Amino acid sequence: MSDRSPTNTKDPAFRPRIWVTRTSPDNEKTAGALRQLGFDALALPALRADGLPAKTLDEQPDAIVFTSVNGVRHHSICPALLDIPVFAVGNRTAQSAALAGYTRVVSADGDVSDLERLIVQSLPPGSRLLHLSARRPAGDLTGNLDRREYRAIRMAVYETRENTVADLLAYLPGLERISGIMIHSPRAGRVVRCCLDRFPRRFDGVVYCISDAAAAHFLGMEGIDIRVAARPDEAAMLNLIGNT
Repeated sequence: MSDRSPTNTKDPAFRPRIWVTRTSPDNEKTAGALRQLGFDALALPALRADGLPAKTLDEQPDAIVFTSVNGVRHHSICPALLDIPVFAVGNRTAQSAALAGYTRVVSADGDVSDLERLIVQSLPPGSRLLHLSARRPAGDLTGNLDRREYRAIRMAVYETRENTVADLLAYLPGLERISGIMIHSPRAGRVVRCCLDRFPRRFDGVVYCISDAAAAHFLGMEGIDIRVAARPDEAAMLNLIGNT
């Protein structure tokens, strides 16, 4: 696995243990937040984000769109674009864009559908939009914007790859030592489901999911308590766990 080995607290006062499956280095931030809530945390990513070679823009966009922190993290910053409008899917992505130097950042504070609505409300049709994204994004934001007569192009700046089930199983403790699992995406959910299916012992804990789509892979599994965050963001997931 290219990500760092998992870390977990050793203080026995931190219980129960939650497996944080999101990509590094964000999984460590989530683990830290869980520890502040009084939980033990196992930071072991189901996926990893690898940067892609930078590409040259043919023309300057009227606005930049980010649908993830990894889009901000892995793109090549052009100083000439730092003062154009930036639309971010959520508050953490917006904060990352601001820290990267963008001066006009707004957050949809939601999911990709909320982001699309924000763009349509903010910019006239015909505007040139640059979506800096994963190679295989969830949904078709640029296609939807094109159908609304925007000039939207998507540039892949990173690729999300799955860590192998064999590697994950090598680091995982026994399932009886894990009380909950955090799932931040449908793809991570698929990987984790494959891991759970490989264990001889059934997992009888809680799966905390960022969305219904992320929860779909666990439907029908015996012994699992599936809980979905009220909103598709990290804060809602932590609130869901904290109120358990």
